[in-house]
Amino acid sequence: MSADLMGTIAAIAFSVLIFGLIAVGAGFVIRDSIRRRGNWGWNFKQAICTQCGTPMPMMFRKPTSWRQAMWGGWTCAECGFELDKWGRPIEGQDAPAKWNVLRAVEEVEKKGQRPPPRDERIREMNDQTQRGDAP
Repeated sequence: MSADLMGTIAAIAFSVLIFGLIAVGAGFVIRDSIRRRGNWGWNFKQAICTQCGTPMPMMFRKPTSWRQAMWGGWTCAECGFELDKWGRPIEGQDAPAKWNVLRAVEEVEKKGQRPPPRDERIREMNDQTQRGDAP
């Protein structure tokens, strides 16, 4: 075989490999864009935090991690969760302290054991102190 034929075969093989990788990548982008989840898709709508309903900032988004820079997403200013480009929280992160308090209040309300308002507890402690009953 001549050198020209070998070069042509190598160029064709290389082109098939490159275009094959581009086709696979385009398939991932189309698939994730249609199902609206995953890292590869494009989100053409404004994302909204699924935890608190805060919309993603539209003009300028400053990534706070390499993941946000690579795949998109943001950290919600309202609730503190790190979200993907679709508005869903990233798995494996601890809930911010604000959400722990809110969930604890919801659990107490579900049980029907709502604590008395703060001012009533203070008034009760003051009455005990005035009578000399304070612990």
